[in-house]
Amino acid sequence: MATERIGRREALARLAALGGLVLVRPRPAPGAEPPLKARWDALTPEQKARALRNYRRWKSLSPEERKRIRRRYKRWKALSPEQRAFIRRNLDKIRAMSPEERRALARRLRRWQSLPPEKRREYRRRLDRLMRMPPAERRRTLDMLRRWRDLTPRQRDHIRRRLRRR
Repeated sequence: MATERIGRREALARLAALGGLVLVRPRPAPGAEPPLKARWDALTPEQKARALRNYRRWKSLSPEERKRIRRRYKRWKALSPEQRAFIRRNLDKIRAMSPEERRALARRLRRWQSLPPEKRREYRRRLDRLMRMPPAERRRTLDMLRRWRDLTPRQRDHIRRRLRRR
């Protein structure tokens, strides 16, 4: 069988005749994202510069770091819009804190993370119980906790001893 040399167009035309090959690019479905080039062209110069910085930073990451980031992104995308809004509000609150407040928050978080799992579960149960209290009772309980926190260690020990005697 002799092979004839044909051009790309001719080859595509023959394939189309044989198998119903579609020679036109399908239009995106209504509401689908525009092609990448159109999205890139729509960016401002600042957005393009930021995207390039992020891309370079991404390329500099190790495969393990990229994998970790992908997992976190998938978890983020799996959250409901309400959960994401809650997280964004908390991040805004953290950003509004003074550096000292952020350091104190970081210390509390490290303390929390160092707790054994059973202690964390116990604290979560207590918080859940507190949140289910009627508002007036919850305020009284929180007020007592604040007063307890304001006591000196000596005053706390004195109260503990008195409670044990009962």
